[in-house]
Amino acid sequence: MSLRPSSGVRFAVDRVDGEPGPEVVYRGFVHLPDADLPIVVRAADSGVTAVVEADPGGARSRADLERAAAALVRAVVRAPIAEGRRPPRRIVRWR
Repeated sequence: MSLRPSSGVRFAVDRVDGEPGPEVVYRGFVHLPDADLPIVVRAADSGVTAVVEADPGGARSRADLERAAAALVRAVVRAPIAEGRRPPRRIVRWR
């Protein structure tokens, strides 16, 4: 099975375990039909930011991918962080 979708986007990020603190960091990839782009997503009480570390080219913009990744991670980690639990180790979603 290929990690790349035939259409759309596949987000796959893993939590970076480090020092306990107010921020949770995820690293992984944005898989497009023709490229795999590294991404870093940081989630904290103040918000979630995502940075795609390569130019996606094609029809998708870096800002669109970053916005989608940030929204995805925000939705997944919001409840665990608010309840004082560890967020999921791995997040994988297709869009």
